[in-house]
This record gives sequence, structure tokens and C-alpha cells, in this order.
Amino acid sequence: MRSSFTLFSILVLVIIGLAAFYISYHFLWALVIVLPIVFIGFYDMFQVKHSILRNFPFLGRSRYIAEWMRPKLYQYFIESDTEGAPINRMFRSIIYQRAKKVLDTAPFGTQVDVYGEGYEWMNHSIAALDPHTLNHHPRVLIGARNCSKAYNASILNISAMSYGSLSRTAIEALNGGASIG
Repeated sequence: MRSSFTLFSILVLVIIGLAAFYISYHFLWALVIVLPIVFIGFYDMFQVKHSILRNFPFLGRSRYIAEWMRPKLYQYFIESDTEGAPINRMFRSIIYQRAKKVLDTAPFGTQVDVYGEGYEWMNHSIAALDPHTLNHHPRVLIGARNCSKAYNASILNISAMSYGSLSRTAIEALNGGASIG
């Protein structure tokens, strides 16, 4: 796309120059519009901060314009911030903020319907138990007494993790914790 922009810029400038030379000098007024676009495009090609602008000079700015316009259109015509799959806009905006290393905190409150079906909540215990009286190795009996291979299983298990994405020490720590109980 960079070479296309360069070729297109040179071609347009040559056409304007030839039209001004052979037809009328009034064609030079087109440079008022074309030159800023060419300068912005070449600036985009050589900047190092945004790869979209570098790979798609001048046209890449339409992404940022669309990103700026999105909330204005989104709130009237599309879904809410809490809808969407696989990741809703509420969480995606936090991911974008963290990737750009800007403020990733949100004000107190929620956009989620806390009274809706499927919303899970756990209240804080007002009458907490004494930790010294608790069983520190809680297990669950799997199988009945008349079962030939009944066993005790831990109530806390490791699941829903990709071991390929974890480091060797993290896997060892998880397995060590699982063996403890």
C-alpha cells in the first residue's frame, strides 16, 4: 500500500502540474487540497508509532476516525457495551487501554444488569468462621461405601488452563499445590 500511495501521489502531482502548464494556472488551486494529503501520507509512512498508518498512509487514518465516530453511532444503532461475543466492548476497551499503556481503571459501578438472570454474586460473610477450626485439607468422597474404588478428591482442582501458555515453574507450582490437596 505504501508504494501505491507514493505512485498515486506522484501521478496526481504530475497531472496537476501538466494541467496548470498546458491548460490554465487555476489548476494549481488543486494543490491546496492535494499537498496536505500527500504530506500527511508521507509523514504516516515514516512515523514509527502506529503500524496501521505506516502500512496504509493517509487511508489508515480512517480507522482512527471510525474509532472516534464509533461510540456516537454505536449507542443508537448497535448493541450495548455489555453485549457482544466473544469479548464485549466493556472488556475490550480495558484491553486496548492496557495495550496502549494508558489509564485502565474505570469509575466505581457497573454496566452489567445485576438483577438479570445468570448474574452471579457472592456476599461477604458477616459471621466469618475462625480459620483455626476449619479443616485445612477438605476432601470430597467420590463413590459410595459399596463402590469398589471409592476415593477422596480435592475440592479445588486445576482446570480450564492451557499448559502450553504457562511457564515451567507455574506448572510445577500448580501441580505442587494440587498434590498438597
